[in-house]
Amino acid sequence: MDLTAPGLSNSVISLEPLSEAHREALRATDAVAHMWISMPAIQRGAGFDVYFDYMLRCAKDGTDYALAILDPRDNDRFVGVTAFLGPSRIHRRVGIGYTWIEESLRGKGVYDAIKLLMIQRAIKWGAKRIEWLIEAPNTHAIESIERRGAVREGVLRQYHKLADGTWVDVVVLSLLRDEANATIERLEEALATART
Repeated sequence: MDLTAPGLSNSVISLEPLSEAHREALRATDAVAHMWISMPAIQRGAGFDVYFDYMLRCAKDGTDYALAILDPRDNDRFVGVTAFLGPSRIHRRVGIGYTWIEESLRGKGVYDAIKLLMIQRAIKWGAKRIEWLIEAPNTHAIESIERRGAVREGVLRQYHKLADGTWVDVVVLSLLRDEANATIERLEEALATART
């Protein structure tokens, strides 16, 4: 199964490959401001369109797959982005990252719904390892991933150069296949509880 094959949806959220149809919706969000804080690959001066085109090119090349996050409870309105990063069929691993959701949906189970879909898809794709590389100053995101069962493996020092020119350490977290299955169960329980 492809990482971006149709069917990435649940009662809370839907994910679909980022496409030209999402360009203006993404441009209108405050994700653009976040992008310059956490994206190491694109310089601040490159501009939104160069960054967006880069994401589309990565999907075409199979190096990363950006996904639009849509709200099925609100006519599939665009509410964020996330990505599968650096998939390797040979090594059976894939990263998850660059998740941004609009502020009004934060703390309402949407993040869990997104991670549930992505972890389930990674397992169906055949991943033995799912990983996150998160900038060390982003302690909120690191703790969030750890609460969902990921294991902190260590720190890669001065791993990313950010758009503002600063170098940042990156914390490596992962779920192995068996751990991911346990995380899926916990996320499903959390979503079921949130709906009742």
